[in-house]
Formats: sequence, C-alpha cells, structure tokens
Amino acid sequence: MLKSKIEIKNGKPCLFIDGNPTTAMAYTTYFPERNHHRDFIDAGYRIFFINISFTTLPINSKTLFSPFHFGVFEDPENPNYSEFEEYIREILQNCPDAVIFPRIYISMPKWWVDTHPDDVYRTDMGALREIMFSESYRRDGSEMLVSIIRHVKGSDYAHRIGGWMICGGLTQEWMYRDHAGDICPAAQELYRQWVKEIYGTDNAVLPLREEYAYTGNPSGISENAKRYSHFANLAMAKSADIFAEAVKRETNFEQVVGTFYGYTFETYSALFGSYGLRAIIDSPNFDFFSSPNAYTLNRAFGMDWADMMPVDSLKNHGKLCFIECDIRTYLTEGIQKARPCEYPDDIYMTNGVSLWAGPPTQELSVYALRKSFAHQITKASAIWWFDMWGGWYDDPILLNELAKMKKIYDKDLLSDGSTPLSADVAFFGDEQSYANMLTGSPQIKSVKLTRTAMGKTGVPYDSLMVEEAEHILRNYKAAVFPFSLPSEAGKHAMELCHKMGIPYLAASAEHCELTVEEIQEFYKSNGIHFYTDEKDVVYVGNGYVGLHSATGGSKRLHLPRTCKISSVFGAEIHDQVTDCIEFELKENATALFYVS
Repeated sequence: MLKSKIEIKNGKPCLFIDGNPTTAMAYTTYFPERNHHRDFIDAGYRIFFINISFTTLPINSKTLFSPFHFGVFEDPENPNYSEFEEYIREILQNCPDAVIFPRIYISMPKWWVDTHPDDVYRTDMGALREIMFSESYRRDGSEMLVSIIRHVKGSDYAHRIGGWMICGGLTQEWMYRDHAGDICPAAQELYRQWVKEIYGTDNAVLPLREEYAYTGNPSGISENAKRYSHFANLAMAKSADIFAEAVKRETNFEQVVGTFYGYTFETYSALFGSYGLRAIIDSPNFDFFSSPNAYTLNRAFGMDWADMMPVDSLKNHGKLCFIECDIRTYLTEGIQKARPCEYPDDIYMTNGVSLWAGPPTQELSVYALRKSFAHQITKASAIWWFDMWGGWYDDPILLNELAKMKKIYDKDLLSDGSTPLSADVAFFGDEQSYANMLTGSPQIKSVKLTRTAMGKTGVPYDSLMVEEAEHILRNYKAAVFPFSLPSEAGKHAMELCHKMGIPYLAASAEHCELTVEEIQEFYKSNGIHFYTDEKDVVYVGNGYVGLHSATGGSKRLHLPRTCKISSVFGAEIHDQVTDCIEFELKENATALFYVS
C-alpha cells in the first residue's frame, strides 16, 4: 500500500503520498452507480473516497436513509466486498495512478444488534442500534475493521490505497442517533464508572432526556445532566480514537487516518456527541478531521459558509482539515429521482426553500462552487467534492471550474508559504460550554447566528478552541467569545485576554446573540482593520484575499498594507501593487486574488 502522512510544508499541513507532497482534493459520491469518476479524472483529480459499510442498516435513524446496497458483514460467514471493490476497479481501470481512501462506516449489522441486548439503544423511530460507547461495540467493531483492512491489503488494488476514513453514528458523523447521548439502561453502569473515576462519587444515576429541554430558564440544567453531557461527548471521541488506533496499528502507522469530528460551532444539543475534540486533537491516531461547510440558513448567498470545526486550532496541532464540500447545483435532483422507488417522497425534499435544493441556474451554481472554494483555500483546508446522489456536477462549465480549482491547489503546493495578510481576530469555540446549555434554548441557537454575523463584518477571523488560548492569544489583536454560558476553560480564556490587554467581546446568558453592528462597533473601538465597509464576506489567508458579494456593484478591498495583487477568478484586473483593490462584481459572485 502507499505510504502517506501529514507534515507541515510552507507553514501548513500537507498530505504526502510516498514522500511526495500531494494536492488534497478529492471526489466521492453516495450512489456509485451514478458516479462521475471519469469526469473528475479528466479534470485532474486523483484522490477518490470510496464508501464501504459493515451494514445496510440506515445511516440516518430519522429518515431511514442508507446509501448502501450491501453491508460487508450482513452475512457473518460470508463477507461481501462486491459493491466496494467494483467501483475501485472501475476507477483504476480509467486511472491507474488514482489514490483510494476507503471511507468505512463502523455500524453493526442486524445480527449483531439482535444478539447483543445489553449493548443496544432504541432510537426514536423504534430501531435497535449499537450504543456508541459500549465495550462490545468497540471490541467487535475493531475486529471487523481490522478484517476489512486485511482483506484490502491482500487485494489486487492494495497498491493504490492511500489512507482511511472511519465513520460512525448518525449520518456517519459520530453523532448520537437521536442527538440524545444514548441515554438508556445499558449506559447506566458505564456512566457510573466514569463519574466514580472523574469525580470520586458513587452511585451516579442517568439523567432523563427531559432534563435537557429548554423551558424558559437558561440555567436550569442539573449538575448530573452536565456531567452526563461531558461523559457522552468524551465517550464518543474515545470510540472514534479506538477505531482509528486499530487502523493505525494494522497499517504499521504508515497511512493517514481521518474522521468527521469536532463540530464545535454547529449546535444542536448538549448530547450531540461531537464535543470531545479536546481529548483527541493531539491523538497520534488521527491525521485529518472533516466536516461539511456549515448548513446555516440553507447556505444562502450573501453570507459565509463557515467552518463547523475550529480549523485554525486543528492546523496549529498539525492536523489537516479535509472539508466535505457537498455543494448543490442546478443539476441537484431529489433523492427519489436518483434511485427511483427506493426512498419515500417526503425525505430530502428539494421544493421551495430547502437545504437539499441547489441554485436554480448554471451561473449561480458556478458562484456556489467559487464561494466554497474561496473559503477553503484561504483557510488552507483540503477539499473533497461530495457529489451526493451523483450527477450534481455533470456540466462542462462546472467541470471546467473544478479543473481550474485543482490547478490552483496544485500551484499552491509550490508556494513559499508566505502569508502577508492574516486575521487579527480570534473567534473562540467552547465545546465544554454545551454542557451548560439546554436544547432549543436561545443560548444554544445563538452560536450559529453569531458565527453568521462574524462573516458579514468585513473583518476576517480565525476559529479556535478556548483550551489553547494561552498559546495563541499573542497572535491576535482582539477576540470574540460567542458562547454565552462559558465553561471554566472559556472563562480562563477571557481572563487571559484581560491579563494580556487583548480586548474581547463576549456573549452572555442575557444577551446571547452578537449582531453584525455590535461586532463592527467593537472592532472600530479597538482599531481593527476593515477590508470592506459593506456587509460582503471577506476571505483572507494562505496568500489569498477574496470577497463574496452580498450586493452587486463596485467593490473595494482595503488591505492593511501595500501588496502585489493578481486575479485568480471573478474579477478582471491587471496585476498591481496596491493597498486597495477596486473591481466590479455581480451579486452573489466571488472574486479571489493572489497576494504577495
């Protein structure tokens, strides 16, 4: 198999394959029979994520959606790799130098669930599924995972395997299936042991799910409910880490392993499962972390499609952020058309204003791709284009855009790493504070709203974890804390700001949402540089500066210093040395520039 690793190159994490720096841009789809591998191969792409699952049981407990026709271990005596291997061989036939990343769904098949009554949880839809932190799940799941890796190592395509992605839980993203922490009788003893170990207290009891529901009092959560929230999130992180370690050991620590995790800024519930990043951010078992572009407000134009993860903290810890860009286009159809007669008509609807509907035109679809790309390249994040139902990018114009973007990233590999422009503002995520928040409360909803406001201030920012404030605050001129019920780590970060003389703006329980105007006034009062006076989105970093237009017309990007500027896409300007870039831009369009 190929040897792979993540190393710092030119100041940022970079994927190396067999010792060579490699452009981390990839393609994947849920429905391989509708794949467009060949189009992406022709566009210059060489990395492909291929899905494989232990089971055909749904990845979504509410919609009952499963993309898999076959689960490897549905018949425990006869593992079935046919679906997985068919598409690997199809890719390699068209592209012998392709690099394959198996994306493995570690979810137990029905026979296992039926024979492990002490290790299962009944979802809101009535189905039994594995408890995400049971010892049997961790042990048997690791054994099944290792058997898949050994099968792959002995295959005729093993020489093109470049890394691995492990997935679990709701929608494969290590979330609890009902966003409820798997609270059930089978969790009682495990929770009791954890409380004894951490707090020295005997006879802990499980909280009720109702204890997390907001009824008007933002501080109405019990100490026991807070403890279970910490337990559930750390237990999920531990399960993912255990599986990652199994992959690392079976591949002699010679291949990269990644996962979905650390959705610090994407809030749903204290029992979400994704708020244990602090425990695994330095794990030697993980090389990259992933999340989609944030889905807030159905990804409307005129706003930033921000990061769910604290991507700048992950980079500081040497981890690659491999972002899932599942960008809808005018070609995106309902799942019912992609696989007729397989899914009910009322799931993933595309009519009206819907997360699942793409822009109505080809031009706006180009704008959507550029918008997402500008954010990711300025953050030095890797990208995989997730053609979810297949055919979303089946258009010469769209594919031409994607080919150009691959060439931009190829060129970026050769850059000297200099970043003449960087963010002055630290935007702090406080994942432990979720234990203080009640589901449905204004306090939990406001985090995404404040993050959306941050993207419209005309000032770029870095997203970070409060746990590392002591190490990074000296790099910033100001800080924003959007979590209104901070943890002890969050309070400590604010105290550090005060001690170091760094101005900060913080949400509170009484005033939990920070508006664009409030944040801008805070910046003005503290001498923070504005790149634009309008509520357009600014992208800055990694040797680039860009702007996404909320309204069309004449635009000015005010730089904090004189730089050499050249156009990448979106605006026709001559190369110039300036501290103010002037250009025309249509509504919803994005312009990106090289800066040196």
